[in-house]
Amino acid sequence: MDFSSIPGQIYFNNKFIRSDKAKVHVLTHSLHFAGSVFEGIGVYKGKPLFMSEHYERFLRSAKLIGLNPTKNIQQLKNISIKLIEKNKISNGYIRPIFFRSAHSMSPDVSKCKTLLAIAAWKWKKLYGDEGVRLNFSKWPKLNENIYPIAAKSSGSYQNSILDKMNSNKKGYHDCVTLDLNNKIAETTACNIFWIKKNIIFTPNSHSILNGITRRAVIKIAKKSKFKIKIGNFHKSHLLNADSAFVTGTATEIQPVKVINSKSFNTKSEIINLLKEKYELLKTQAPEFIKDI
Repeated sequence: MDFSSIPGQIYFNNKFIRSDKAKVHVLTHSLHFAGSVFEGIGVYKGKPLFMSEHYERFLRSAKLIGLNPTKNIQQLKNISIKLIEKNKISNGYIRPIFFRSAHSMSPDVSKCKTLLAIAAWKWKKLYGDEGVRLNFSKWPKLNENIYPIAAKSSGSYQNSILDKMNSNKKGYHDCVTLDLNNKIAETTACNIFWIKKNIIFTPNSHSILNGITRRAVIKIAKKSKFKIKIGNFHKSHLLNADSAFVTGTATEIQPVKVINSKSFNTKSEIINLLKEKYELLKTQAPEFIKDI
């Protein structure tokens, strides 16, 4: 998809404009120093899922990397709803971004302004339903002692981009990343879970972006009386699983078909039940995970 030519309007510089008119200067600070934060919000039948939860994280992310948010949650929500209406989106994706202006070309950002843009477009679920093919990453995942990984920031994605390129060249959709202690972290843009003897496992949040879909799935699993264990796991633990799945806004809940040469059961009853519960949430469109 060529995002430079998406139809409709974008909110930029405090107004709605045609998407092809939304331009930034080539010396914009965030283009050179990766000083931006963003979100991805799913829209189903015109209603954003977990919109308040996403915008809470959006504002937290901005503050974690020293940006000064120019809108509050309610203002961001109002803009997003208007954008959905203007672009006539039933099922789609909202992408807000805070970034720094072109008022510096050094790490000194004292004169930079925080700018906001919000785009929204029609979409379909990433990967489809055939199952995701993964290998293991080349580059380790950063941890919270090196970078504020709780921020959904452009600066934390370079390892993911390199890993994704490497996996795609080898015929995989994505890869499983490991942390600096060689323990399972996540994929390049999704959280990962696996199942062994009807127990669900997932890594803790020390080296991952604690995804909103991940947190929703954990709550669904607990409410469904499934046993779930969150901890530090070596990759051998994952490779010994019966089934596995990845989660994310664009991915939703997708079974893993293979990791390296290890095949997994993509017809797991537990995965199917979690997917059914998640489909129901899409029709209800709660604002917060606590509302599930």
